[in-house]
Amino acid sequence: MKQYNFKTISLALSLCFLIMFSSCIDKFEEYNKHPTNPGPEDMTIAERVGILFPGMLYLMHNSQENDNQMIEQMVGNQYGGYMSTTNNWQGMNFGTFNPNRDWIQYPFNKLFTGFYANYLKVKELTQGKGYIYAWSNIIRVAVMLRVTDTYGPIPYSKMGGGQLAVEYDDIQSIYHNMIDDLNSSITALTAFVSESKGKSNPMTEFDIVYNGDFSKWVRFANSLKLRMAVRIALLDTDYAVEAMTNAIAGGLIESNQDNAFLPTIDNPYRKSAFDWQDLAVNATLTAYMNGWSDPRRPVYMTVTSDNTYRGVRMGINNISKDTYGGALYSKPNFKANSPLLVYCAAETYFLKAEAALRGWIPGGVTDAGTFYQKGIETSMEQHGVAIGSYLTVTANPASYNDPTPNTNFNVASSANGGSVTVAWSSATTDVRKLEAIITQKWLANYPLGFETWCDFRRTGYPRIMPAVNNLSSASSGGTVSNPTSINPTTTAGSVRLVRRLPYPVSEYNGNPVNVQNAVSNLLGGSDEFSTNLWWAKK
Repeated sequence: MKQYNFKTISLALSLCFLIMFSSCIDKFEEYNKHPTNPGPEDMTIAERVGILFPGMLYLMHNSQENDNQMIEQMVGNQYGGYMSTTNNWQGMNFGTFNPNRDWIQYPFNKLFTGFYANYLKVKELTQGKGYIYAWSNIIRVAVMLRVTDTYGPIPYSKMGGGQLAVEYDDIQSIYHNMIDDLNSSITALTAFVSESKGKSNPMTEFDIVYNGDFSKWVRFANSLKLRMAVRIALLDTDYAVEAMTNAIAGGLIESNQDNAFLPTIDNPYRKSAFDWQDLAVNATLTAYMNGWSDPRRPVYMTVTSDNTYRGVRMGINNISKDTYGGALYSKPNFKANSPLLVYCAAETYFLKAEAALRGWIPGGVTDAGTFYQKGIETSMEQHGVAIGSYLTVTANPASYNDPTPNTNFNVASSANGGSVTVAWSSATTDVRKLEAIITQKWLANYPLGFETWCDFRRTGYPRIMPAVNNLSSASSGGTVSNPTSINPTTTAGSVRLVRRLPYPVSEYNGNPVNVQNAVSNLLGGSDEFSTNLWWAKK
């Protein structure tokens, strides 16, 4: 990983345009009420506001090479079972549960602090009104969801009030407030879409996801709401069921044409894997995909020098990238211009499959199976591969065999929970059906590691191989449970690996009273890797 000065691009943009924006506030409210018929002066203001949005949008899936490595690769994609880092970094790694303490605060500082620098300026300039502000609130939820799902309670409801030290909200309140924000934005953007048909949208050039098509942002917001509602439904059932029902009625991302991606010209996964030799595919991913002869393998990963697909186990102490970053191990197969996934239609079907299976939406097991198969088919279509006989596969994931040290592992052994297959009919109990849904959702969501990490903490699925070496300690963030067997139906197997990241030193220094109150009152007194989040307490 290259050394560089960590700077928040969005903060720099805000400072650069602060003086230019200061004289525009009085006129912006009028423009924001009439977005489809701006005059030349107003269009200039739109451009100045619009330039704040790409910096916020790229926090939904970091594209900058170092940000992506520190956040997506080291944390989300390792704990989500997609990738393994292969750089030794002086023996301090997230995979061995002993990262550099400065690294623990990186996602918070980049996502939370970096986002609000631009968001609060948008709020000021729009006076908290109109379709542009509504759009910014959808992005806010998408980014802050990543933060709260990583750390737990965070400041949310009181952000933007002008105070330097902001109180933390409990996770349930954060989810409720986020869904309220999505509902308000959906209402505002739905009205905007209806009123602006056939007219140009001055935000088009700044919308790097949907090119100004706010009907797709409405679908994205509803899909995000469905994702959140399913996450909390075991503990907040009545509220979550109502949110699911409203999201489905409002229209979801159910076609690959509506998938949300962020463009890249120098894909950070490719750079890390091929230029730096810092990244490989995770052994868990190759074990499942090899055992099922998954047709997405050549899309997701490279072939090794001995003509197979082989990942790397997470958490090998003193790992050498000369070995594990080499040709004996598969790398994520991204091109320089491969876009970064934010949300795909396949996820919608798996969310609906789980909701139907659990009785949160109508349809029961029958509809759950239909949604399950539709999710797989949609994922295959997204990646341009023929599905073949995949839906009828009854084989188990392959046993992982590492030619270098002895890190072999079989996720389908009896000690690890036994058989797990693709065919819906092979899942003979609701527990097995849930595992099938979550496992296929994991495969479809590649490389959204944070989302899979959430599912793993919430359900115990997919069966992610434990770290080879557990170097956790009180000084590195607390002791981590890393059992050798991973049967999700057992107590030892279902409560394991990292459950969250501790709060950053920057919060203890800059917001000490509120972060300490959050730890004491909202996290049960423990700010450690092993502290379960509210929605992960089954």
